[in-house]
Amino acid sequence: MLPILLCIIIPILMDFTDPPFITNEIYDVIFFIAFPIICGASFIYLNILVFNKYRRCSKYREHLKYSFSDTKTKLSLIFAYPLIPLLIYASLYFLFSAPIKLWAYYTQGDYWYKEYILTDVQKCGSDYEDNCTRLYFKDPKTNETHDFRWYDDKSTIMNNKNDYVYIFGEASLFGYIVRDLER
Repeated sequence: MLPILLCIIIPILMDFTDPPFITNEIYDVIFFIAFPIICGASFIYLNILVFNKYRRCSKYREHLKYSFSDTKTKLSLIFAYPLIPLLIYASLYFLFSAPIKLWAYYTQGDYWYKEYILTDVQKCGSDYEDNCTRLYFKDPKTNETHDFRWYDDKSTIMNNKNDYVYIFGEASLFGYIVRDLER
């Protein structure tokens, strides 16, 4: 029952808090290197389990033959089968990403600040408030780009486009929560 409640509560909390989060190396390694490897390995393992059960059990073999006898089912399996690792990755990403951001937002971390270049300012989607903007920053030392939603006067931020901006916040284990911008 707890996983079902978490699947309902975490997206609601994310929508209300919408933490401005900048990732660090640990977060990137976990979500963009470790998780794809885990997803590929679990996909291969699940295929081995299904194949072994297919070879050993005649009832299972007959059930699969009956289940995939329809042409539409065969076509859908052919097109959906390569997407299974992506589905596993998306599930793991959404299961772990939101709690990490919420944990960083609601806990006190060490004081952190860094200078970035504000490269672009865009309006948020229609689901968000009018004063919501999506800010895009570039790290002048590493040329990495980061983005997050920020709720401030858009005209004030637009004037600082392509200028250096100091970002203040709190450091956590997986990234940085932005609390303030200084232009």
